[in-house]
Amino acid sequence: MYNKTSSSVFLAYGNVVEKIPDGLEKKELTIYDDKVSILDSFDSDVYIEPMEGMGLLRIVKNPQLDTPDNFAIHRNIRIKRGCWFRIVPMSDYIVFHLYIAPGAHKERYRLPEPILYHHIVPTTTVREIIAFYYVVKRPHYHFSGEVSRYYELTYVDHGSLVTTVEQKQYEIKAQQAMLYGPGQFHDQSVTSTDSCSYLTVIFKVDRPLPANMLNTVFSCSRRTVGVINHFVSGSDYHDYLSSDVMIASLQFFLVCLAASIIPEHEEKKAPKPISPINQHFEDRLLEEIIEYINEHLNDPLPVDQICQRFSISRSTLQNLFKNNLQIAPKQYINNAKLNRSRAMIRKGDMTISQIAEKLGFTSIHYFSRKFTASYGITPSEFARKIYTSSDD
Repeated sequence: MYNKTSSSVFLAYGNVVEKIPDGLEKKELTIYDDKVSILDSFDSDVYIEPMEGMGLLRIVKNPQLDTPDNFAIHRNIRIKRGCWFRIVPMSDYIVFHLYIAPGAHKERYRLPEPILYHHIVPTTTVREIIAFYYVVKRPHYHFSGEVSRYYELTYVDHGSLVTTVEQKQYEIKAQQAMLYGPGQFHDQSVTSTDSCSYLTVIFKVDRPLPANMLNTVFSCSRRTVGVINHFVSGSDYHDYLSSDVMIASLQFFLVCLAASIIPEHEEKKAPKPISPINQHFEDRLLEEIIEYINEHLNDPLPVDQICQRFSISRSTLQNLFKNNLQIAPKQYINNAKLNRSRAMIRKGDMTISQIAEKLGFTSIHYFSRKFTASYGITPSEFARKIYTSSDD
């Protein structure tokens, strides 16, 4: 995710301006190339005025030591003298005005390796759903097999299904899925004494799926199971958007499967699906914990204190945050404290030392180090920028 030039992180390199100063030379530039091989630096401040298209600013203070940061340009900006930068188009092209002081000296630095802009486009797209059906098969059911021209997805909801693909046998258990590719012969059997219910979706794509998605039994996480449920509910809409809901759900399901593939030498841990009742419990508990954290941001707030307050183990707390927020509890607390510190700095009625002490940081040096790592600017520099902007 890119920061905007209006974010506090950009204050390390410049700031947003409402008006371009008078007396500067203006150059209009149109850029089509989204590859960066050279960075420019000026011995005076420069100003950028975006005119047409979407642009990405790649900027760094020392290109020999650090990699450039990236900012989406959407307003007029000032870039500090001595910063090395280049603007590339995020759209087909970008038109902008570059304002420099008369007689300003420009230097150029050639990067050891070009930096490419990666456009956000799908690697594959579900073009059409040929057929889908949900079936319940009795014990000892056997399907002798077939070869399809299309991709076929089987998701087992209950029981287990045994399938043979390319002379190798697989067992697909509840909350697991398997993908058959075009031209792959496969059969299916229920070998247990219990019935098996499963969903089958036959579909076309605009380009082949990765080969390592075939001949693999996937264990589905709670998110992936939720996507399947969304697919099924989409089939009940019966309106002009039902096809879009189903195709989007199927495509997201395939993305979840692809993202779950890990090297064979690593241990595969199958995420346990969660029931609606358990999810409701987790949502309520997480909501109460977050409310408690926000009320105690002025305290040191160790993780053990939260565990004791809500009578849960440390591992339960870790899993609760990881499964629902994709972040560790300690990191969440630090982020919340740093976010509040910015609001306190803006208010301007406390010193940096007082804010660090108020938020329970062990020292102002530790607070400053965490603030700088998160926002790319020290608390003091952030305060000066806020006060300078207010004066202006």
